[in-house]
Amino acid sequence: IRSSVGAAAEFNDNIFATPDNEESDTIIRLTPEIEARSDWSVHEVAAGATVDHREYSDFGDESSTDYTLFLNGRLDATRNLMFRGGVEGGHFTEERYQAASFGVTERASFDRVGAFVQAIYRMDRYQLEGTVGTTDETFDQLDQQFRDNTANYVNARLSYAISPDVAVFVQGYSADLDYSSFDRDGTRSTVDAGVNFELAAPIRGEIAVGTVTDERDNPDFGTIDGLNVRANVEWFPTQLTTITFLANRGVVDPGLATSASAINTTYGVRVDHELFRNILLFGSVRQETNEYGGLDFDREDEAFTAAVGAAYKLNRHARFETQYSARSQDSTGSDAGPDIEQNILSVGIRLYP
Repeated sequence: IRSSVGAAAEFNDNIFATPDNEESDTIIRLTPEIEARSDWSVHEVAAGATVDHREYSDFGDESSTDYTLFLNGRLDATRNLMFRGGVEGGHFTEERYQAASFGVTERASFDRVGAFVQAIYRMDRYQLEGTVGTTDETFDQLDQQFRDNTANYVNARLSYAISPDVAVFVQGYSADLDYSSFDRDGTRSTVDAGVNFELAAPIRGEIAVGTVTDERDNPDFGTIDGLNVRANVEWFPTQLTTITFLANRGVVDPGLATSASAINTTYGVRVDHELFRNILLFGSVRQETNEYGGLDFDREDEAFTAAVGAAYKLNRHARFETQYSARSQDSTGSDAGPDIEQNILSVGIRLYP
């Protein structure tokens, strides 16, 4: 069993993410976590929960409590065949700078539940994985309920191990999207090829490149075809430093009534360094672009986020944490959204019982 609880004071100089007349506030943030996992030689069961409560000092209507719960397991049927399955659920609140939560009385919030079953079969250098699952999202606000949806999906992956450290794979994914607003119904599919590696260099990670297609029943939303990218690579230049590279490109639902899909491109880098045995430092930069779909909708958002932080280990049960982040968001097009600047500073402590 692993658990922790965090408490922090967070200052945000633009809590409504507005281009002018910014409002600032101090937020008290509580973030307990717990996870229990079996340590059996075969099979596995795991369960966990996280909570993220934000209490605004001056603007109490912005306060929120998000949480996640999960339960999953693995059944080792034979030496070469295993089955996995799980259920998860949670409540989530969107940030003010997200397209559907800007300029509205109440930020969009929703419940998400999901379940999946998976079979994994290994034979010599080959591994075949098949997954079937479903997710359901239900929004709290009346003006957001057109976004209520159920996604039923299948995923298949075939891997071949070139060596113990490197494997190549092909993967296919298809989801049927069923919305309460029928004109948003559609399908989304991806086909990828990639490589998974853990080299003695030392470097490890996974890179996949392919195509994505998002097609809606309503022709006014149009069809999106394009490049699909998933990459997450960790490099360890020294025993005290980790550099993580991230790159993703795919299709998301931006939550706008006039746009059912957008091409999201995200890339960034994060550096974690152990300055001393009890002092940890990190810094990160991230660039994100959303190109919105829709035949009569013209908008593109670009956001740049930079963050630095540090943690001081007081003892094995406690550490102090501080972080500063700055976000700059620009929007262009005839249906452009706001240009936003936002700075957040937080100081807190995390306890490990």
